[in-house]
Amino acid sequence: MNPYETVRNEWSDIHHRQADPQTHDSNQPIRMTVKLGLILLFLVYLYVLVKVILFKFGGSGPEFYLRQLTESVTNPERIAQRLRLMSNLTPFHEISNNIQSLRSPTSFINFFGNIVAFMPLGFLLPLICGFRSMRLLKVLLISFGVSLALETAQLVLAIGTFDVDDMIMNTAGGVLGYALLWIMRLIFAPKPGRKPDEAQSGTAS
Repeated sequence: MNPYETVRNEWSDIHHRQADPQTHDSNQPIRMTVKLGLILLFLVYLYVLVKVILFKFGGSGPEFYLRQLTESVTNPERIAQRLRLMSNLTPFHEISNNIQSLRSPTSFINFFGNIVAFMPLGFLLPLICGFRSMRLLKVLLISFGVSLALETAQLVLAIGTFDVDDMIMNTAGGVLGYALLWIMRLIFAPKPGRKPDEAQSGTAS
């Protein structure tokens, strides 16, 4: 059975169980294993995301970041100065510049990289929490919140620039990840009225 058939049959089982809650779910251990695997994958993704965005320069130990944090807390005017002189607070300013120079590898990576980096966030959250509890608006707000936290951390630790356009593209990436999963769900979900065994027999034929 190819991956397409596996995913489609999985959603067929979910649809059947929702129609008949009393049906014994013999695949529960497998579902729990898959969910734990998704949670582990999500944690690895968050680690890589933080590593790439905050610690992309490498070579600095905890003492350096603790010193940067202490200096920012004790001298908040430095944060205000960096925010005023080294940050982009104008929406779509950098986005427009990147679009105009997409042939440049730097602009290309900066534009699409910020979007692609957050697509797994919007893709994995509904898989772990379920579509009913993880609607589009919630994914949008979580994507924006994570991006805001990372941009603020760069500002406070003085290891990057605060860019409102990064938050826009990051949030868009989370929404696109959610949309991609939703499209896959529409493709793989069984047609109304078809039972899982009918879907499997139809696939086999």
